[in-house]
Amino acid sequence: MNILITQNHPVLEIQTIKGLKLISLNRILFIKAFNKGSIILLNDSEEVETNYLLVRFTKFLPSTYFFCCHYSYLVNCTYVDCFTNGQIVLKGNIRIPLSRYRIKQFKQNLVELQQNE
Repeated sequence: MNILITQNHPVLEIQTIKGLKLISLNRILFIKAFNKGSIILLNDSEEVETNYLLVRFTKFLPSTYFFCCHYSYLVNCTYVDCFTNGQIVLKGNIRIPLSRYRIKQFKQNLVELQQNE
């Protein structure tokens, strides 16, 4: 796994089940733990399956944009529409679980993201 910078846009270089793939970070809606790997859901509904564990993405991707909202989900905060005590609603009405223990940190993360824009 590697992050490349192309024309000021970060791109994730990742080994998938099918082979090497380049994915722009701003296309990633969320990453979900699945079996012994992860599934990356992109903004065009494409799913990319990889053998990397979610914890590796959590440590590798920029924490300003990507937040581990649940033990099995890493969400791209730029796609957050709204949230409640138990879930995050992404643009497109995609619902992701939100751990009650991570709500406070999630709010802080969204505030920091808003201040950076």
